[in-house]
Amino acid sequence: MIRTTAAAVLALTGTALAQPQIVIDVNNPVLLPGQSALVTVRAGYGGTDWAIAGVGTNFVTSVGSTGWSGAHVIRELAGPGTSPGTPSSTGIDGVVAGQYQSPTSQIYADPTNPIAFWQATYTAPLDPAAPFTIDLSTMTSRYEVYIRRDSTLSESRLADLVEGSATIRVIPAPASALVFALGAVALRRRR
Repeated sequence: MIRTTAAAVLALTGTALAQPQIVIDVNNPVLLPGQSALVTVRAGYGGTDWAIAGVGTNFVTSVGSTGWSGAHVIRELAGPGTSPGTPSSTGIDGVVAGQYQSPTSQIYADPTNPIAFWQATYTAPLDPAAPFTIDLSTMTSRYEVYIRRDSTLSESRLADLVEGSATIRVIPAPASALVFALGAVALRRRR
C-alpha cells in the first residue's frame, strides 16, 4: 500500500493542514532491481502558525541505511546548524533542518506548507531473491514553528505532530524477462 503519493502532497500544498505533520513523498514507490526512488520529507503545520522554524528527526527504514545515498537538507531549510544525518542500522539518524527569521533585518522564513526539508535516494539491490517492502517513517524529537511573520518567537508543536510514513516495494525482474535477455545475448554471440 502506498501511503503517500505525489498527488496527495500536491493536494496538501493547496490547503492549510489541520495539524503539524511530516509527509514522506516517494516519487517511484515500486522498483525493479537497480532502479531508484527519490524520497522527499516535508514538514507541515496547522492553525495560524506562520512557518516551520526547525525539525530534528530520525529517518527510519526497515533496511537501515543500506541502499540509501545522496542524503541532504533542502536549501530552504539548510540554515545554521543543520545536518543531513548519519547513516545507521535503523536508517538516517540526526536529520536537522531549520530556517532563520529576523523581521528587523527583513529576513522572513518561507511559509510554504508543507515545506520540503530533506531528500535521499534509495536504489534497489540488483539481485533480490523475492519481492519485499521497505517501510519508511520518522521519529521526531524537535518540531518548532514560527508563530507569526513579524516575530522571531518559535514554539514546539511536537506534542501534536503526526509522524510521516510511506513504503517502497521492490519486485524482482520477471523470470521471462531474464530468459529473453539471455536469449538475446546468445543470438548476438552466434552472429
